[in-house]
Amino acid sequence: MKIYKASEELAQILIKNGFTEITSERYPDHYKRILENGYDPHKSKRAFAMNAKNFVLFDYVMIKPCHKEGCKGTEMNSEFSEDEIRSIVAFFHLPFQTRNSYKREGSDIPNLHSSYTYLKDNPDYKKSNRHIIIDAFENVKV
Repeated sequence: MKIYKASEELAQILIKNGFTEITSERYPDHYKRILENGYDPHKSKRAFAMNAKNFVLFDYVMIKPCHKEGCKGTEMNSEFSEDEIRSIVAFFHLPFQTRNSYKREGSDIPNLHSSYTYLKDNPDYKKSNRHIIIDAFENVKV
């Protein structure tokens, strides 16, 4: 399975899945550096928003999925598997009630693929948001 790091490739995956780059507003000096020299994760930060409170930060080499403007330490990493990237993108496409419910359960954003796998393997499971999680995960374009 492919491993993703903070890169132009990952940036394009986020954009392809509906994220908007907000680096110019959040980190104007970094944005200018990227325009002048290209993107180097060791020298620049980047930010991609799904909406005002939900975004993914490339904090240099660290990738941080941030929900409600908060970035949880256990959810950030310098590399993610394809399933974890799908989880991050799918999470931000879920309705806010489903996102909040998932987070209240104490689950980490990059681990949504575990819920997806369980729901797919157990079609009789009666969780009310079952189809929402499955659809969000399967609609991610990597």
